[in-house]
Amino acid sequence: MKFATLGTDSDILRVAAAARQLGHDVIWLGDVRPADAEAIRQIVTDGRDRAADWEMLLDRASFDGVFVGQGAASTELRAEQLKRLAAEAMPMLVVHPLFDSVLPYYEIDMARRETRALVQHYNADANEAALARLCEYVGGMSAIGTIHQLTCERQVPNGDRTTVLRALAQDVESLATIAGDIRRVSATGPASADASFGSLQIQLTASKLTSVRWSIGAIAANRSGVAFTLIGERGTVILERNTLSQASTSSWQLTIKSENRQAVEPLEVGDPAAIAVTRFTRAIEKPSPQSGEGQSTWPAATRAMEVVDAVELSLQKGRTIEVFQQQLTERLAFRGTMAALGCGLLLIAFFAVVVVAFLGGAEGVVREKILPSWPLLLLAVLAFFLFLQAIPLLAQKSAPPDAPPTDEP
Repeated sequence: MKFATLGTDSDILRVAAAARQLGHDVIWLGDVRPADAEAIRQIVTDGRDRAADWEMLLDRASFDGVFVGQGAASTELRAEQLKRLAAEAMPMLVVHPLFDSVLPYYEIDMARRETRALVQHYNADANEAALARLCEYVGGMSAIGTIHQLTCERQVPNGDRTTVLRALAQDVESLATIAGDIRRVSATGPASADASFGSLQIQLTASKLTSVRWSIGAIAANRSGVAFTLIGERGTVILERNTLSQASTSSWQLTIKSENRQAVEPLEVGDPAAIAVTRFTRAIEKPSPQSGEGQSTWPAATRAMEVVDAVELSLQKGRTIEVFQQQLTERLAFRGTMAALGCGLLLIAFFAVVVVAFLGGAEGVVREKILPSWPLLLLAVLAFFLFLQAIPLLAQKSAPPDAPPTDEP
């Protein structure tokens, strides 16, 4: 297959290298960070940076898919590029997290569902094979008894906001895989975005486990890692990953502590980049019109970012925040716009009443109507606002015969 790379970072380098090792060609390159220039040009067939010509990627006849990374582009430009690519149903494999907010995720998801485009995300830390071992202990009988708590301790290279929240977005997906959908979060840490996030601690409630905790364990410049711990009645199970800063692969191990015995088991989980590329290419090869919708993993990335946004809101408000996981649809976006417009009309109406009262007093003095048509003007504005409510019904498109039903949130 022929792939393009839009935006480079350490994850995209591994994805592109894995694609080449699997026999695919990376034939287009755009938005290269200076630190990645030498490494990516050893992988890509044509090493020219053609970021200015990114609209070439909209041509489905030239490329089978696009690998999307951080790059040097602004958040607004990258979001617009992904929305355009999704609108043209171009298959994408996107590094997660790519944005700091969930809003671009919603917008891309709305465009993806409109065209049933294939959009998958790459999260090197959410290793399905490794997490499956922990899932075996949740909700079932095991040597450590009933599970009471899940903890996640993350090691990061520094404590700045971007690094910590990026690690959180990656780990939230893993926590949701183990403990179920996350329903509420309560965060303790800095209220200012400029402060160090090295002290961030989060208490979460999920559908399978009512006690889930995430925290920063250590700050080490030359390595990163994460440890998931299931705490049961008669022991603990620990899943650990350690990665050197310059390493391309991670080492996973499972430690089971039960009563007076301890067992350590190294896990062979494979290269996450190769696994992601293989999953991506298999989804592209499927001819079914439902393959894009059914095999896209973008909703899972969106749900993870909803939790991250809830954590930031919890820090600002200083209280527990409910997580409402939903899909942004055109109808939902229209309702939000109409709600904002309705609030604006109410505010205008308040000032209009004051102005009319003032004019009424002035009319009594001059014995002449100053604005005789104001009731008709107000009625016309309100009638136009009510007419706008019918636009979704007038513009409603019939779904294709093979389209799955869409659940409105």
